[in-house]
Amino acid sequence: MRPLQTLLISLALLGAAAPTLAADTPNVRTAKRVLLEKMGEGRFEKLDEIYGPGFVAHGSTGDFTLEEDNESGRAWRRAFPDLKVTVERTAASEDLVAVHWRATGTNTVKDAGMPGLGDKADVQGMTFFRFNKDGRIVEEWSLMDIATLMTQLGQ
Repeated sequence: MRPLQTLLISLALLGAAAPTLAADTPNVRTAKRVLLEKMGEGRFEKLDEIYGPGFVAHGSTGDFTLEEDNESGRAWRRAFPDLKVTVERTAASEDLVAVHWRATGTNTVKDAGMPGLGDKADVQGMTFFRFNKDGRIVEEWSLMDIATLMTQLGQ
């Protein structure tokens, strides 16, 4: 089964299995750490506590290693030095955690494909994490409202 099919089936099961909303499980806490600490605070250390071997980030243009995913995160942090990330809600079912997040910041640096013209941005997105049996993230899918973001940045 292809990863996208697996994700879609998993999301359908999340809804069908009545996921636990805002649960405080170890996997939910780890998923929140990625958004709040890594992206929201720029803390890229201690990643061995978060990610498992063979981690892959599935993106719209392909699959990415942990190193590539982290470089992308660092580029976003450079583009938005005052980036703040909040977790709006979570849902969890078995080895999957879904996080609805919001990010705000000022795009003052040209990086990550952003113009760096000083415009403020407020964007929402969703990230889905799959965990291994050791509680480490092994797969990630992220979606962001890029159209709204680019409109806010005058693009």
